[in-house]
Amino acid sequence: MAPRKPKKAVPVGTPQPQPLLAAQPQSAQQAAVQKGLFLYTDDSWSQDYFNKNDLHFIERKLFG
Repeated sequence: MAPRKPKKAVPVGTPQPQPLLAAQPQSAQQAAVQKGLFLYTDDSWSQDYFNKNDLHFIERKLFG
C-alpha cells in the first residue's frame, strides 16, 4: 500500500477577529466591574448549602 500524501492547505479569506476588549482595564477592580464579577458582601451565597431541599446541601453532605 502506497503512503498517502498530505493534502495541501487552501488559504481561506477569513475576516480579522475582533479584539475581546476595546481597551485593557487599568485595574483588577475595573476589569471585574466590566465582566460583572464581584464577591458577595454577606453570607447569602451560603444559604443553599444549609437548605435541606437544595442540591448544594446534598453535595455538602456527600462530599464534605
